[in-house]
Amino acid sequence: MRARLCLVMVLAAALVAPVSAQKAPYDAVNPLIGTAGGGNTFPGATLPFGMVQWSPDTNADAWYKYDEASIRGFSLTHVSGAGCPLYGDFAVLPVAGELGASPGKDFGPYAVGYDHSKEIAQPGYYAVTLANGVRVEVTTTERAGIARFTFPEGAPARLLVNAGSSANEFINEKQAADQYENAIALKGADGFAAWSKAGHFCSTGSHYKIYAAGAFDKAFHASALWQDDAVMQGAKSAQGKHSGAWLDFGKERVVQLKVGISFVSEESARANATKELPGWDFEQVHGAAKAVWTELLGRFATEGGTEEQRTLFYTAVYHSFLSPNLFSDEDGRYMGFDNTVHTLVAGQHAQYANFSDWDIYRNTVQLQALFFPEAASDMMQSLVNDAEQGGQLPRWEAANDVTYVMSGDSPVPVIASSYAFGARHFDAETALKWMVKAATETANNRERPFVAEYLKLGYVPSDEDASSASRTLEYASDDFAIAEFAKALGHADIAAKFLKQSENWKNLLDPETKWIRPRNKDGSWVQGFDAERSLPKRGNVPVPTDQLGFEEGNTYQYSFMVPFDYPALFAAMGGEEEASKRLDHFFVKLRCWGEPCYNIENEPDFVVPYAYVFAGQPWKTQEVVTRIGKTTFQAKPDGIPGNDDLGATSGVYLWNALGMYPAVPGVGAVVLGTPLFAKATLGLSGGRTLEISRSGDGIYVKNVTLDGKAYATDWLPVAKLQPGRNRLEFTTQAEPDTTRATKAADLPPSLR
Repeated sequence: MRARLCLVMVLAAALVAPVSAQKAPYDAVNPLIGTAGGGNTFPGATLPFGMVQWSPDTNADAWYKYDEASIRGFSLTHVSGAGCPLYGDFAVLPVAGELGASPGKDFGPYAVGYDHSKEIAQPGYYAVTLANGVRVEVTTTERAGIARFTFPEGAPARLLVNAGSSANEFINEKQAADQYENAIALKGADGFAAWSKAGHFCSTGSHYKIYAAGAFDKAFHASALWQDDAVMQGAKSAQGKHSGAWLDFGKERVVQLKVGISFVSEESARANATKELPGWDFEQVHGAAKAVWTELLGRFATEGGTEEQRTLFYTAVYHSFLSPNLFSDEDGRYMGFDNTVHTLVAGQHAQYANFSDWDIYRNTVQLQALFFPEAASDMMQSLVNDAEQGGQLPRWEAANDVTYVMSGDSPVPVIASSYAFGARHFDAETALKWMVKAATETANNRERPFVAEYLKLGYVPSDEDASSASRTLEYASDDFAIAEFAKALGHADIAAKFLKQSENWKNLLDPETKWIRPRNKDGSWVQGFDAERSLPKRGNVPVPTDQLGFEEGNTYQYSFMVPFDYPALFAAMGGEEEASKRLDHFFVKLRCWGEPCYNIENEPDFVVPYAYVFAGQPWKTQEVVTRIGKTTFQAKPDGIPGNDDLGATSGVYLWNALGMYPAVPGVGAVVLGTPLFAKATLGLSGGRTLEISRSGDGIYVKNVTLDGKAYATDWLPVAKLQPGRNRLEFTTQAEPDTTRATKAADLPPSLR
């Protein structure tokens, strides 16, 4: 089996020296951004796409909330920015006292206060001095981590190892999780092993089992275990809903812990730690982690911009490369969707998990494929493997299970867009087979609910599905992505079939209101429809402002989610001028729920600023994306507008700052906007460098050149970026240029 190349080796571009008085890219990252205000990011240590994310948790949901005053532990697994809790396995916490009442009964009394002034969060490293005086430092490799606990002089050195720290003990307020259990066992006087069963992401039936193996550099002199409500002095193992260990290292000043994890077995967790952490040199591991992140971030070299803009940009880059996550062990084995241990297929370097597909197909996978096509290819092969083992492409995959969160068949545009942006080394033919299967077969189809109705009627009916309109739009996008993917693979018949099927969105374009409007299965339109007031309401759903037919939104926020067919949409709305008037009204506000306005907090709106380009008014795109960056993102803990959704929201800032956006799922091209920085030099894959420069005052684009030649359109296929140096130069001014890129010949091409 071909060994997986270390990520350090595939990060190819040389570092670019930072401009004087500007922080280097690594130093500009602030992992605390997004830890308040619902961003749901974590500040702890991890590597790009790492299996381990060693980070503090401030509550039982395994979140780190910046405004919460105490830490319950430092757990080994997290996802960044998801809308529901997940993971938080095997939290470790230094404490001063004896083990009194069982932490399994109530962990609250054991939580320890902390002060942000004594906290450091950097890519690959996290440190904090707790209120009990203990300095905690953590850093990681891909599948393991090392922690250093420095105790106050004369204080007892004690640690809690909580095998029951995983999130989601309860599915909801009334129902306990059916698979929530954990165990711990002491291994000699300097180690432990543990496992945890958990899951139930967003109250679903999903679950996983994870293992950990830890070793200390000092022996503990005394120990006790807890098992649910009971404390067991002298016990060597415990198993229950809540289990863990209290370990006393006496008067040791410094105690180090190495721990590996695996989704296969305890032995694999131990092997991962042994292979990746052969010694006890904390600083060496920290330095290696910093080097990986420094090289990755250095591939996004920028000049100019304010300190806040650079912090936001590099933090967005950082957030864009946290997931999906490594799922296979050092030996190439992983737990499959059939709950059987598998080995990597030929040519695959690693198996990955945690695909928030509905979020990341918008802008994240394109970035990952542009910069790391080999890793992105392994990710796409992972989805193919999952389908082969589980019988379908997994929708919002967590570990080796499907959560079915959010509507749409979103694994499809994830794969198609990754392929279009450069991820080509995976079994694309088998991927296409599973795409077509889900889009055509009506029996037992959990990947595409209501597909029978969609195929029969040309839309999902409202009297069958409260998210009918948004689901129809998602399926139309998915069909278009299948068409593009099939065309790229040479299957003209499949491409033609799904290109036609992608027009199904038109069946919900109400000719009277000229908005996307839900319909019933008898063909009638839903009554009481009011686009301005988001009526009628969807009812008993997590987002009470939802309009009936739309998941987490309304007709204003979804009607423009057809970038693959904007000319037809604009015509149906009454023409480009009428569509532009609607867009003008839409962008008066940039963050709202249940109103007729843009919502930066929700993915369907991410692409809409670029609709103006298709309508021949690119200067309005330039104004809106600038305003989004200035007013909705801030370099502070609550500075990400809403959930970061595994990097998707950060991706809006990142792409807009570069002056472009991957607007159309499954198509290898970007639409141009206006760049934020005076210069950005991107170290792409394949020996390609893209230099994006801006000269002139103001945000409005007057001219664009590509490699010194005039470039009249705002549509840029990635195929135009050749090996070597590519130069994209913008000339800007303070007033809108209402002539450039407005002629029919200069608009983005028809995709039909």
